[in-house]
Amino acid sequence: MHNLEETLRLGIGKLKLENKDYLFTKLLIYKRLLIKWNKVYNLISVKGAEEIVTHHFLDCLAIVPYIEGKYILDVGSGSGMPGIIIGLCYPKRNITLIDSVGKKTIFLKHVCIELSLDNIKVVHDRVENITTNRLFDSIIARAFAEMQILVNLTSHLIAKKGIWYGMKSKKINEEGLSTKFIEEKKDIKVPYLDAERYLVKIINH
Repeated sequence: MHNLEETLRLGIGKLKLENKDYLFTKLLIYKRLLIKWNKVYNLISVKGAEEIVTHHFLDCLAIVPYIEGKYILDVGSGSGMPGIIIGLCYPKRNITLIDSVGKKTIFLKHVCIELSLDNIKVVHDRVENITTNRLFDSIIARAFAEMQILVNLTSHLIAKKGIWYGMKSKKINEEGLSTKFIEEKKDIKVPYLDAERYLVKIINH
């Protein structure tokens, strides 16, 4: 049985991501911040705190290679996943994190400072209320809502041919989203996580 740090290092290696040492170092800092702030802000469940590496970090890292676009919006970012992870992996992409809960956006801003992530912007608001001068190439959500709700609430923010991504468990089969909208439902293999994980992709035609 690996300890958490060893699991993280090995997991990053299995996913064949670039800048492995950089990612490992930054994610250890992120893990420490999550555990510290979670005691007061309840960012993730207590059980989740024990599973940060597998159920959160590696879960998000596993989808990184499939995310397209330079301007990316993470809706309902919460504790910062997957937006912080994408920002770490792609320093030349512009990531916006939005959450309606003030204490969570305070945490996100602190993380960005601690990790020196100047490619990430944090917004405290409801996504349906925001406007932008530059439409997003991609919009992603992990634990926000059903795909149809995500599409409905963010259709004013996405570029033509832009892509909506949903990180989903086996519950995606219960959402009832018409398959004609889904361009792809990719089976994601997460190292050291024995669970059904999918990346759903919808294109804004």
